[in-house]
Amino acid sequence: MTPVIILSELARSVFSLWAFLLCLIGIFSIILAVTQKLYYHIITALVPFLLSYLVWQVLFDIQLFGTTKNYADLSLKLGAYPRIYLLLFLTVLTFTAMLILVVVVRNSRLKVTPNAIKLCLDKMPCGVCLWNDSGKVFFSNICINRLCIDITGSPLLNGNTFYDAVKDGIVTVAEKRWHFSCRDIIFGGERLHELIASDISAEYAKTQALEMDKSELSRINRELKEYNLGISDTVRRAEILQAKVNIHDEMNRLMLSTVAADGDDTAALDTIFTLWGQNALLLCMEADKSADNNAATLRIENLAEALKIQLIWPEQLPEGLSERQTGLFFSAAQEAITNAAKHARAKFMEISFEQSDAGLLCIFKNDGDVPSGNVCFSGGLYNLSELAVRQDASVSVSVGKTFDLILRFNNQPDG
Repeated sequence: MTPVIILSELARSVFSLWAFLLCLIGIFSIILAVTQKLYYHIITALVPFLLSYLVWQVLFDIQLFGTTKNYADLSLKLGAYPRIYLLLFLTVLTFTAMLILVVVVRNSRLKVTPNAIKLCLDKMPCGVCLWNDSGKVFFSNICINRLCIDITGSPLLNGNTFYDAVKDGIVTVAEKRWHFSCRDIIFGGERLHELIASDISAEYAKTQALEMDKSELSRINRELKEYNLGISDTVRRAEILQAKVNIHDEMNRLMLSTVAADGDDTAALDTIFTLWGQNALLLCMEADKSADNNAATLRIENLAEALKIQLIWPEQLPEGLSERQTGLFFSAAQEAITNAAKHARAKFMEISFEQSDAGLLCIFKNDGDVPSGNVCFSGGLYNLSELAVRQDASVSVSVGKTFDLILRFNNQPDG
């Protein structure tokens, strides 16, 4: 068998390269085991590394000095072995080195190691830092280091110094809100301080929006309470106004009927007294909103007859008027008849309706004296106009050859 020492330079170079690669694999396995603190694997990886280095050194000596005896006797003795032994020895070393490398790499992937923990914490979006009472930092991830530079302007070298800069709890860094929380833990019999930095920018923005919505909701609730408290007062004022209108209208009708009655006409006086009795009962009650149109029509006709005014009207009201609008119409008719007899000495009253796109017009036209100058609403007309405004209606007058009282209902539905 051919000894190793007389191999060709090419063959020795191949074996030298093989041994050198095994040395590199051994070094890598040792470093990986050290970072994982796998002390048993460090020893097992060190043995094939030393053997590979021995083979590489022997081949290097032979390549450098040849067959002379100017180098170590060990290299000369090992070079005398047949090359098959070297081949088998390198093969076993290769298998052993690769097996150790696979075990170490597999262990780093399947088991929790300090390096795995550090890698995991560096990828976390929150900052983590551990230090003792003296300020010595035992651990810090990338996020907390960047925050320390942004906040203090210097690297994280002392945990106590950094904590003093963020102990307020919430710090703004680069348009982001960071919340810092600290707690004490016991590790290895020593008390350590743990600082956690969390990005709360989204939560902070939502909290601010919630606070604004809460403030707006409080304002709306306050306005609703004030509105609800004002409803009863508004209803009370409306009822008082309606009662005033009814009292005014009924008293006008009774007084004018009494004045117009003939003292020698017993039948007329009986009619007047009957009206006084009926209206005395009506004045003790609120206006009956549920009364039908026939009763209201009869009252209007009786009033016109008592005041000796000829009434011309269709009697059938236009369709679409609500109960409140109908009541307002009869109130306007009663006021128009009363004023026509009281102020204009009219003998004739015509009630007509005009429907247009703008709404419904109720026109009360009399043949009495036409007033001169501007007509100012007071007394019954003022109360009537106030009631009309509450129903989205309006009251106006037209002075020409005749005096016209106009009640306008808009097309909007009335509640």
